Amino acid sequence: MRLLFTIAIHLFGLCIAVASAGPFDKMERAPANWCGPVFNPNYRFPAKFVTSPEPWAAISFRKEPERYLRALLHYTLEGQDRAHWRLQHNTVRDWYHVPWLGPGANGREFIHGLTRAPDLQPGTLSPSQTACRQNWALAFYNQSGGAVLGRIWGHGNRDPDLSALPFPPGTVAVKLVFTSANSSDDPGLAGAPELVANIHADTRSNLNECAPAIGSNGKPAARKPHTLRLILFDIAVREQRASYKTGWVFGSFRYDGNVPGDNAWDKLVPMGLMWGNDPAVSDTGEKPRQSIVFKGYETLGRGGRMNGIVDDRASACSSCHMAAQWPSVAPMTAPVPWSEARCWFRNVDARYPFGFPPGQKTGCGDPSALGKLTALDFSLQLTIALRNWSLEKLKHRTTARSKLGSLKRLANGNLTANGLTVAPLRQ
Repeated sequence: MRLLFTIAIHLFGLCIAVASAGPFDKMERAPANWCGPVFNPNYRFPAKFVTSPEPWAAISFRKEPERYLRALLHYTLEGQDRAHWRLQHNTVRDWYHVPWLGPGANGREFIHGLTRAPDLQPGTLSPSQTACRQNWALAFYNQSGGAVLGRIWGHGNRDPDLSALPFPPGTVAVKLVFTSANSSDDPGLAGAPELVANIHADTRSNLNECAPAIGSNGKPAARKPHTLRLILFDIAVREQRASYKTGWVFGSFRYDGNVPGDNAWDKLVPMGLMWGNDPAVSDTGEKPRQSIVFKGYETLGRGGRMNGIVDDRASACSSCHMAAQWPSVAPMTAPVPWSEARCWFRNVDARYPFGFPPGQKTGCGDPSALGKLTALDFSLQLTIALRNWSLEKLKHRTTARSKLGSLKRLANGNLTANGLTVAPLRQ
């Protein structure tokens, strides 16, 4: 009888579970009748840095790029709960989520903590993809990154402290992208690892348009559980050997169900890596020298640079992340004209801010940016998190002073920090 009572209490607890993170986040709540899995973020950041052997350290990312990427992939998959990605269940090494990615129309959903990523427009995957498909992403940092996150956010009851940056060498950031596309859109998605996520409900009459994140009433659109499939696995590592460029190496894998074998996780195919932005490569056909792109993926990034399948073709992995700064006054992706886009393809050390976009003051060459902006060490997650935290701090007022500067909420809902408008970025 006691056992039955315990089981009943356990099941009841599952049905009323909520995605709650206290002072670290404001997240979507699970419905009262939900009895499935509920996202449980790992914000138990380590109190100190603990160095560990880096299996990729002895491998040259330029001479042996695939071997380098495979070592990183093994490191990130080892010990993981690959069914639900509960980081706390990893018995090999610790991984941590970034706080404050819950708010907003594209914020974390309650089942697995995914945030909405850029959509796949019709025809992106293949001619048979006749409808727009949503993409949702899950991202996290290893122990080295977690120690920095802990110093930035403290116990969640104080202002973020950006003096904890930059991330140390050996920091690894991971992002898994799951899509609502299926094998009818792309046969390569057959057998892909799946997750159920609470994504935006699809009520479209025009299939060329994706389900909106904002409803007609101006509020976040309704969501409902939907099965997603893994399409992209991104890894970034703080790499001392890349410090003469940006300080980071970015790599991507794409799931390919055509690869022989029964283990879906063995079907992640490396797309390439990059450690610099190739400032000399414009749009005139020069070949990138700071990207290695494997056959079949040369057209995904601007000018042949490395890029992910769901990312903006006008940009590339490193150039997007370079825009991470506070306040976020520059867009994440480069504009079309190369005369302006070249600002996104400089090699800026990750310790220095991107600066102002073209057309604002003297643009990306304005030296005053060093005194007005803080580099976020290529972390777009931090950029989004700081904006969300600031808006929450201004929830019941229009102005506030903080370590992030003088914050102000405008009548149109925009946010300014020290008089600079904070652009809303998508992860």
